[in-house]
Amino acid sequence: MEPNRNDKISTIAGALFQPQILLRLLFLWIAVVVVGTLLLIGTASRGILTDDDVSALLTENERLALATNVALVSRVQQEEAQVAGQNLPAVFPDRLIVKSLGIDLPVSNPQTRNIEALDAELKSAAVRYPDSATLGEQGGNVLLFGHSSRLPIVRNPLYKAFNDIEKLENGDIIEVVSGGDVYSYSVSNVYQASAASNDRIALSVPGHRITLLTCDSFGKRTDRWVVEAEFIGTNI
Repeated sequence: MEPNRNDKISTIAGALFQPQILLRLLFLWIAVVVVGTLLLIGTASRGILTDDDVSALLTENERLALATNVALVSRVQQEEAQVAGQNLPAVFPDRLIVKSLGIDLPVSNPQTRNIEALDAELKSAAVRYPDSATLGEQGGNVLLFGHSSRLPIVRNPLYKAFNDIEKLENGDIIEVVSGGDVYSYSVSNVYQASAASNDRIALSVPGHRITLLTCDSFGKRTDRWVVEAEFIGTNI
């Protein structure tokens, strides 16, 4: 006599609900959950861009502006500035003098935006940011970057180029020499800019300004001391 349908169902249910079978099913379920979770994590991580990924997608100009927290100058703006400057000779800074701090430094004016090349320039001079204004340029901001170090002894004195600029006070004078002319600026603001801040240093400003910024590297965002000074005259 063949077992009826209910007997077959009871037999199958009994086999499935044996402790060993239940344990195997539990392990199988755990394995499926773990593998699924790992796949989701892997997919999500591939969708998140690291700092290196972002850097690889940016142009040289964009990487420099991002790392230094300086306003980005577009290609169109660069071309417009070149056209506007064709009728006016650019006056580049040769030396930076801050008598109250004993600073007297050469100034480099590189045209490159390559971060490694700019870092190399910092070893021998204060460096003018390539997209910033030249001396006397109305509506422009001259950005000068220089190393600072608190190490007691450094082999290269340029690693301490901008030491103590945070001690400058409003009204202190900064002088910039170009050829036989001396451009004088009066300090108007001194502050520390956080590496985490999204505030950008403006390249276009009312009047004419010079800004000094401490710099470990053009390619690394760090806390910086910033000194802003307004133009007050030439050869005064």
